[in-house]
Amino acid sequence: MNILFFLTPKVDVGYVHSSDTVGEAAEKMLKYRFTTVPVINEITGRYEGTLANDDLLRELYNNPSMTLKEAGSKPLKSITRRRDYGAVKADADIEDLLDSVTIQNFVPVIDDTGAFIGIITRRDVMRYLRNHMIKED
Repeated sequence: MNILFFLTPKVDVGYVHSSDTVGEAAEKMLKYRFTTVPVINEITGRYEGTLANDDLLRELYNNPSMTLKEAGSKPLKSITRRRDYGAVKADADIEDLLDSVTIQNFVPVIDDTGAFIGIITRRDVMRYLRNHMIKED
């Protein structure tokens, strides 16, 4: 099975650019109601990692004298991310996808150049598996 069957394309994904500020990233995360979003290089389009809301909270906690205005204008690149989700290439095997989706809420998908093309969510994979299990019974 081609994993692109599950792909939510980049245009339909909430993501942030590595050149964004913390404030811009927080706004996008609130808009899409995501607790974790892909970080994309605005110039190259390459997937750079994953930003979680607890990364932002940790930054505020570790800098108690920083005002919200200061935090909002801080470059996203300066934030330490706790964990980056592993990406899979668009031509990956379904087994590779399943390995990743069991430990991540979504799996970033990249092309041969490392450019971000979208995500595959755990929910979509689970729905597909559930529907196929029901049909087999």
